[in-house]
Amino acid sequence: MANFSDVLHKWQSLRPSPDRDLDQFWATEETVKKRVAYIGGLINDRTEKVLFLGDDDLTSVALCMSRSGLKATVIDIDKRMLEFIGRIAESEGLLIETYYHDLRNPLPKDLFNDYDLIFYDPPYTTQGIGAWLARSIEASLSGGKNVDRKSLDRLSRKKYVMCYGYTDRGVERGYAIQKIITNFGLVIQEKRKNFNEYHEAKAINSLSDLYLLSPTPHVNIRKIDGERSRFYTGRREDIK
Repeated sequence: MANFSDVLHKWQSLRPSPDRDLDQFWATEETVKKRVAYIGGLINDRTEKVLFLGDDDLTSVALCMSRSGLKATVIDIDKRMLEFIGRIAESEGLLIETYYHDLRNPLPKDLFNDYDLIFYDPPYTTQGIGAWLARSIEASLSGGKNVDRKSLDRLSRKKYVMCYGYTDRGVERGYAIQKIITNFGLVIQEKRKNFNEYHEAKAINSLSDLYLLSPTPHVNIRKIDGERSRFYTGRREDIK
């Protein structure tokens, strides 16, 4: 099987350009490789289902190329990216399913698939972070009796890997996100400063941190619908 660099070069001319209205900024190739190494270290024999909430960086492609037989799901509002990832997966023999969905809205029940590991690089607004955290909880813990959903055995299997960036002058933003994470009943297990590097994401100095989050018995499954306006920093109009 070809490596990720070869595949990226092969398909680069067909890759959809970043949509600034959706806060899309490509992560560097080196960053994607670092993510794959990090995520790979979290996968064990209890990890059955991996989910990507958006993936304009093609991290799902790189991960599945690194681990033969791994199955991944990508949910995105960008139909261009879903089609592009689907074409690569078919051509390279990767087990990647794609679904179109607006992640500002609750997931349809057919996506309540008890995912064990979820990766996302969401819009860097409080509403955006809240929505993506809610989708993580839905995708990994919805379904079944509440006592079963909050069992320590089940909770211990769930891992959420999130990217979020702010500058040294924006510590209030970091504090606000920390509060949102806590309010959802999640705990920050690890934070790696400036882990991700991007092309032309000047508002955050083209860098973001990597968070490893885990749900606790205090997880609030009801907190799935926050404010719906201004999710994307690139959009000036309110979302109706």
